[in-house]
Amino acid sequence: ADHMKNKILVIGSINQDMVVFAPRHPQPGETILGQDFQMFPGGKGANQAVAAARLGGNVQMIGCVGQDAIGKELLQNLELNKVEISKIKKAAAPTGTALITVAGDGQNSIVVVPGANAMLTTDDIDKLSTEIQSAKIVVLQLEIPLEVVRHAIDVAYQNKVLTILNPAPAAKIPAETLSKVTYLIPNESELSLLSGLPTNSDLEIQKAANRIFKMGCQQMVLTRGKSGAFYLSPQHKIFAPAFAVPAVDTTAAGDAFIGSFGVALAGGFALQTALTRASAAGALAVTKAGAQSSLPTKEELDAFLSKHPKSLS
Repeated sequence: ADHMKNKILVIGSINQDMVVFAPRHPQPGETILGQDFQMFPGGKGANQAVAAARLGGNVQMIGCVGQDAIGKELLQNLELNKVEISKIKKAAAPTGTALITVAGDGQNSIVVVPGANAMLTTDDIDKLSTEIQSAKIVVLQLEIPLEVVRHAIDVAYQNKVLTILNPAPAAKIPAETLSKVTYLIPNESELSLLSGLPTNSDLEIQKAANRIFKMGCQQMVLTRGKSGAFYLSPQHKIFAPAFAVPAVDTTAAGDAFIGSFGVALAGGFALQTALTRASAAGALAVTKAGAQSSLPTKEELDAFLSKHPKSLS
């Protein structure tokens, strides 16, 4: 039972990313030849679950896939990464997919079909309330219906379970929900949308953060890419600088950050250390291609941190 005390429960999306590489984006009605096709397991929820599990976290995932071959494959991938999957729902809808076209100049256009992700309901959350109660931290994003996210936060809040909300893809969230979130983890554009204020300078960011605090949220971790990460509360500010690494592919860097932050909190690390470990995991993810394929292990993270000790100051 002690093992359960540090459980990280991720409630979120499970997608298959299908990526085609072409010289340019086709015009409507036009067929062009592409050079390559790749499939990656994705979805912010699954990415964050795998990120946490690879770093040694005790992770369970709640979500929904279709009764199709893709769904089966994505569940196998989660299991392979040591994520507990027994409570993932199977619905009569296609498994969530993202169809991504990457043009020669690196610009991508994406069609996301939520499919089964949209079939997760508040009833499912009620049925799984014991899973939430037994968690140390519940991690959520916004690729499943907002009412489901809100309900899960309510249940966690009533049971005094910590929550991390990554408000991505960006959407407006009612103050009532924000006030129950333990750690809100947005980037600058998500903070802008949530607060209704610009976030182009340090001063604007502080004003936007203050508005979120007025809505009742007590703690925020703002991720700013190369500018590092900031823990903000009405009383405190803690900064963790970004690690300078050669960027290969920024996909899932945010998911690596959140997974790592969750593992550090579940493991009882201090906030400054949790921030630094999360920043390092995000940096490591940027050095490799793909979403989940780029997520670091605990060994890789520890080795990276021992090479870059100066940033722990």
